[in-house]
Amino acid sequence: MPKVLTRMAGAAMALVMAAGLPAGCGYGMAGTWVDDPGNWSRAFQSTKPPDVTVVHSKYWRSPHWTFEFAYYFEIAPNPKLKEQLFSKNKLRRMIGDEAAKAKANSFGEVPVWFAPKAASEYDIWVFEGEPDRNFRMLIDKTSGVVFLSDYQV
Repeated sequence: MPKVLTRMAGAAMALVMAAGLPAGCGYGMAGTWVDDPGNWSRAFQSTKPPDVTVVHSKYWRSPHWTFEFAYYFEIAPNPKLKEQLFSKNKLRRMIGDEAAKAKANSFGEVPVWFAPKAASEYDIWVFEGEPDRNFRMLIDKTSGVVFLSDYQV
């Protein structure tokens, strides 16, 4: 291949890599979405089941090159989803001061609709054996509404 074409091919490859780098590093996927139907797939990398009703949601992703995110969901009572969450995950129920601490474990601005009652009004669950994780599930003891939250920074 002639030197001119080699240099042009090299320059073209550098341009393609430079254009693709921001998208792969979070820049192209950064933002905050409130009550957006795409929040389920952003948070869980799956399609929302048709029988799940998301009342409210908030998803935030940093433009940082590492994967930094936070999400909050309010989900209408759904026994099937609740059963799946417990059967597919090892969860540990938090009580007393642990529950209050888990409820308060948040990053960024917590939406006003997210678990607005006192910690004692919820059954609060976290991943068992993963103390560095920030996932929590709060189930309203009266209504059965499920609140899910997680973050990584």
